[in-house]
Amino acid sequence: MTMENTLRANHDLRADGIRLVPLITAQVLRRAAIIALVLGSVLTLANQFGAIFGDDHMQFLPLGLVYLTPFVVVTISQCLGMRQALTEAEYNGRGDAPRSGVVTTALSHGIPQRALLVSLIVGGVNTAIVAIVALIDGSNLASLPISPIGQAFILPLLFGLVSQSFAYRRQAELRAASF
Repeated sequence: MTMENTLRANHDLRADGIRLVPLITAQVLRRAAIIALVLGSVLTLANQFGAIFGDDHMQFLPLGLVYLTPFVVVTISQCLGMRQALTEAEYNGRGDAPRSGVVTTALSHGIPQRALLVSLIVGGVNTAIVAIVALIDGSNLASLPISPIGQAFILPLLFGLVSQSFAYRRQAELRAASF
């Protein structure tokens, strides 16, 4: 059964929109896992270089968050991009393959607003987790490192834009090919 048939069988697209959960497929999770592994490894090397190659102590909470955050952001962003493409195709009554470039796609279709919202939510949750753990450990909030907090907001925004754009384009092209 195709993605479109699955969605039609489980949801009325016109009534309340397309839900995100049915869009989470093995392909979506695989892409998110690959990106999370690559990005998490790069960020771990950048943020914990001294712990990996020196005498510093490994910080396990940030280690987990640098892998979990991209996985969550990319999964949600892909689903949001696919949902937008399906919604626009349903509204227009047909499927149109994207004729513009990826950058144009990334700056349209409501993608920047959704990427910003995901970034604010994920960055806020990450920062709250780090702050709570720091307070529990007896540190003060002034001692929180700024770089990982900035990364918690900026990287989800960038990866949200990219993930939504590619997912939107992929879904729109699939939809257009089925017409």
